[in-house]
Amino acid sequence: MMNEEVKNLADVLLQSLYDYHFATNGGSYNLPKAMLNADLNSKLAIDHLIEAGYATDSGQGADHLVLAITPEGMEYLKNK
Repeated sequence: MMNEEVKNLADVLLQSLYDYHFATNGGSYNLPKAMLNADLNSKLAIDHLIEAGYATDSGQGADHLVLAITPEGMEYLKNK
């Protein structure tokens, strides 16, 4: 089970992805993996968003995550 801090961080990150999506006409957000590895909570939060289906990472194998919010993620935010 996630702790409160990770859960809150996941919500904040999802909101950021949402805002970024609309600010960039559906753009994906690039995040260096090195930055994530330095911050376990952020890594856990992002893993949670991907596992929950609220975000996707299309940067497989790259040194960056390429994060985008999914329709499920938008729905989750709307109902929060």
